[in-house]
Formats: sequence, structure tokens, C-alpha cells
Amino acid sequence: MERRVYFIFGDVLACVVTGAVAAWLTGLVVPADWFALVGMIIGMAIGMPVGMIGGFLFSPFFGAFEVMLPAALSGMIAGMVVGMGHTMDSTAFTGAVIGVGCLVFCYLLQARLQGEVY
Repeated sequence: MERRVYFIFGDVLACVVTGAVAAWLTGLVVPADWFALVGMIIGMAIGMPVGMIGGFLFSPFFGAFEVMLPAALSGMIAGMVVGMGHTMDSTAFTGAVIGVGCLVFCYLLQARLQGEVY
């Protein structure tokens, strides 16, 4: 697990930006009167490429191994949640919060699965 401040800042920045952009784009595409399941599927379809692009853009600066999974997960989950919930006033903020949540999930999962390395 990375403990240097530069890389932790990069992880948070990548997840927040990726989640916010995916949520914002989903809020633009999905109308408020759509069925929630359809909005979630469209949001996932929008969030997955945004997450991958975000991971590719941030990985040269902060490392591909640490950024790709949380950024891709942030984009996909933010697109799905905003597409389903569709709170138009706070889509980017909701995506940013989801991005931080996905990063925390990935860090906790990595800490739990990482055993003793010999």
C-alpha cells in the first residue's frame, strides 16, 4: 500500500475527477423522466469509458497499478448511481464523493488481502 503523500494525493485526485466527470456527463445525457434501471445502465455505459480514460490520463503521473482500478471503479459507480438517482443539482459533487468512497474501498480491500510478503 502506498504511503507517500504525493501518490495518495494523486489517487484521491484521480478518483474525485473521474467520478465527477462521469456523474456530470451522465447527468447531461440521462433525462430526469427515464426509468431508473435504464438510467443506471446508460450511466454505467458512460462511466466505464470515462473511468478508463481517467485512469490512462492519471497513470503516468501517479502509477498505473495504483490509479487504474480505483479510477475505473469510480467512473462506473458514479455513472450508475447518478443515472439511477439523477439528482440534477449535485451530480458532480455526488460523483466526487463516490470516487473517494471507491478509493477507500480499494485501499481497505488491498490492506485486507495483502498478506505477509517474504
